[in-house]
Amino acid sequence: MAPKGLFNKVKNQPTRRRFVVSTIKKREGLFETAVFEATILYTPRRLSRPDLAVETRSKDEAWELHYLLAARLLNEYPRRVFEEYHRRTGGR
Repeated sequence: MAPKGLFNKVKNQPTRRRFVVSTIKKREGLFETAVFEATILYTPRRLSRPDLAVETRSKDEAWELHYLLAARLLNEYPRRVFEEYHRRTGGR
């Protein structure tokens, strides 16, 4: 059975905050990558309101975005990453 999504736990080094990066298939040809601030146990603080949500049209694009966000959130300030994606995509 093929995987339907991705899930990564990320601890930001500069702020020591925790995040969950999740990518799901919403429907045929539409994927969503969301970033949630997390508790110490890596459960999302606000599951219904992600800090960032970006939709993509292909699986490869979604997975690439997922790993890029996870890598950037390790070492960059989260607010800067979120603002960049909000400007670029008009994201939520």
